[in-house]
Amino acid sequence: MKTTRLHDKILIFMMIAGIALSLFCFIKGDRDKDQDHHIKGKNEKMEHTKYSGVDIITNTDDEETYRSAIHYPKFQGERLNREIGQYVKSTEQKFHEELGKGDQTFLKKRPAVFYLTFDIYPVMDHIYSIVFHEESYYGGANGNQRVKVFIVDVENDQFINQTEMIQNTEQAKEKLYHLLLNAFKQSKQYGPFLFEEELENKMKQDGAYANMYLTNQSFVFIFDKYEVTAGAAGTPEISLSYDQVKNILTEKWADRLSIIPDKPEDLTVPNGDRGKESPSNPPAEKPSSPPSKRVALTFDDGPHPQNTLKILNLLKKYEAKATFFMLGSRVDFYPDITKKIAEEGHELGNHTWDHKDLTTLNSAEIRKEIRDTNEMIKKTTGREPTVFRPPYGAINDQVKRMAGMPVVLWTVDTLDWQSHDPHAMLQIVKKNVKDGSIILMHDIHESTAEAVEPVLKYLKDEGYTFVTVSELEQH
Repeated sequence: MKTTRLHDKILIFMMIAGIALSLFCFIKGDRDKDQDHHIKGKNEKMEHTKYSGVDIITNTDDEETYRSAIHYPKFQGERLNREIGQYVKSTEQKFHEELGKGDQTFLKKRPAVFYLTFDIYPVMDHIYSIVFHEESYYGGANGNQRVKVFIVDVENDQFINQTEMIQNTEQAKEKLYHLLLNAFKQSKQYGPFLFEEELENKMKQDGAYANMYLTNQSFVFIFDKYEVTAGAAGTPEISLSYDQVKNILTEKWADRLSIIPDKPEDLTVPNGDRGKESPSNPPAEKPSSPPSKRVALTFDDGPHPQNTLKILNLLKKYEAKATFFMLGSRVDFYPDITKKIAEEGHELGNHTWDHKDLTTLNSAEIRKEIRDTNEMIKKTTGREPTVFRPPYGAINDQVKRMAGMPVVLWTVDTLDWQSHDPHAMLQIVKKNVKDGSIILMHDIHESTAEAVEPVLKYLKDEGYTFVTVSELEQH
């Protein structure tokens, strides 16, 4: 009898211990999951691009006191990645150091923002100019804007120094200064804001060529905000054609650049010749009579090389049209995906070039964000975007005036960027959708692509017809 009771006690003890151990593992696993989720939000997310040997890494963060969006290239070579990585890390550290000095209570009301974006310009086979744009704003104060240029040879894992391109003579330096001065004076955009003395001093410095980059048509000099112009000019860029600088190039680079065709196509020059436009695709035909229940699906921040294609296939399966609010920088990276969006009859929307909060920018900067994106979308698809959505939904009177097209926000936010949970997204739609709703999603997230079919099926079963936002406004 005693043995039986002892055996029972041992069993009970083991059961209690097992339950305690399971509970401990569950709690620890849940904590680990939370930690993994926190870390995952800051991990690198790599995507392939149209440029040979160049991928793109994106890292976004939306916290209580700040928002950040960091984009940078990844190469196959260790040296290129190491030095680019060090630059990216140092800029992010500087931002967080300044952020720590700010009034945290105020920052919760008006979060700081940090953007690190880049443009890529093909020069010739396996040689690219990488132009970083760094911008930070602390609680509504005047923003800091800086540029950083790297010219890379991806095949040989090397950086190219700009000083080896221009002759190291006083005559060459003087010639270059006067070329830039004349170009500034002829520029309606930058001329009124030029400080001639500052430009002359800048071009006499040892690092005068540090922010010079090449396209396959020209040499471009980009200057920091306030460096040689008043702040209203933003970060001015002055282009000098190969023909203009041919007499001051080193022999090595004169030889290298002579192999480039006279009229190469350069898809990435923001304000340059965009080339011939392809024939416009006709808009989707309007239904003969408006259905009783209509809903507009919208996708922001793309295109994405995998997720957008999945979403397009699902939209085709459910005979649905949607509106894609695209970033100009991503249209440049993924032109084939953008063309497919247009070819399948979806509405093209402008979401700025690289997702900046427009309410923190001046009029020239806002105009450039919108204009460059319009031009890139039209160059890629042959069609102008017809609607505009400001990043973060941040809007003021100045942004409205400068948009140049209808400004469209949303009525149902799936919070896909936050939850990354397809089931949660569907529940939000079920709870909030009604006739005339505009649903916000982001086609850069894999979890959103997974949520699209359940959302489409539910809405179709509920009798909704899928239209673009412009079609929605027409009825």
